[in-house]
Amino acid sequence: MKIGTDAVLLGTLAEVRKAINILDIGTGSGVIAMMLAQRSSAHIDAIDIHKPSCEDALVNFKNSPWPGRLNIHHTSLEDFSKTTKTRYDLIVSNPPFFDKGLKSPSEDKNIAKHCGTLSYSNLLEGVKHLLDTPGYFSLILPYSERNNFISMALTHNLFLNREILIYPKVNKPANRIILEFSKLKPDKIHFSELPVRDSNGSFHEKYDLLTKEFYLDLKSDRRDK
Repeated sequence: MKIGTDAVLLGTLAEVRKAINILDIGTGSGVIAMMLAQRSSAHIDAIDIHKPSCEDALVNFKNSPWPGRLNIHHTSLEDFSKTTKTRYDLIVSNPPFFDKGLKSPSEDKNIAKHCGTLSYSNLLEGVKHLLDTPGYFSLILPYSERNNFISMALTHNLFLNREILIYPKVNKPANRIILEFSKLKPDKIHFSELPVRDSNGSFHEKYDLLTKEFYLDLKSDRRDK
C-alpha cells in the first residue's frame, strides 16, 4: 500500500507528550510508527493482521535509525490484547473505514480499507483495555464518521480531548478529522484546523511546516495532486 496523506497527518499531529510506550494499530508499512519514533524516545509496538504488511514494516524498522525501539507483531488487536501486559501512554490508528459499497478486486486493499477486518466497536474495546489511564488514543477518520465514532467512544468511557479538522484544499469542506480520546474527561476540548493544499493545489504552508521533517523531497510531492 502507498503511503497516504492520512498516515502522514496522524504521524505528525498525534501528541506524543512524554510517552514511554506507544501502540500503532494496523501499522501497514510502519510509517506512522516510524514517525512517532522520530518524534519521541518511546518504545513502539506495531500490529497488523496482514502478513505482507508486517514483512514490509519489519524491513523498514530494521533499516530505520530506531530498530531497537520499533517492534512489529503479526496479530489481531483482539489476540494482542489478550497476550500483552503492557499498558500504553499513546495508542494511534489509521483504521479501515469503508463499511458498505463496492469492494476492490485487491484483497490487500479490502483489508486495509474496509471495516470487516476491524470494526469501530472492536477497535474501541481493544483501546479501552490497552490504554493507560493517563494515556491518549488518536486516530484519523473521514469527517462524516465524526459524530458516530465520538458517540461509540463514550459507550466505552473514552472522552474526546482534541479534534483537528482537515481540509483537502482551501475553501473545500473538511474531509478528514483527527480525534484524540482519553479515559479522563477533560475540562476543555481543544479544536484546530489544517488545510492540506492551497488554492493553487500546492501543499499549504501550514502543511509544509508540519511535515517538512518527514518528507525526503516535499517539492516533488507537490506535483502529486
